[in-house]
Amino acid sequence: MKTITCKDAGIDCDYVARGLTNEEVMKNAAEHGRQKHGMQTITPELQQKMKSLIREERQAV
Repeated sequence: MKTITCKDAGIDCDYVARGLTNEEVMKNAAEHGRQKHGMQTITPELQQKMKSLIREERQAV
């Protein structure tokens, strides 16, 4: 599972977007950004920054 958090992006929010692919994570993160943070436009620069922050979720042992 891949993840990105608002905190990774420098936003004081505990939201974690998850998905099986980078595209799914980006879709979930963008939807959250629109609904909860009022982001109407996601620039190519912001999109690239967010993609660079996607990580593989650590599995609990």
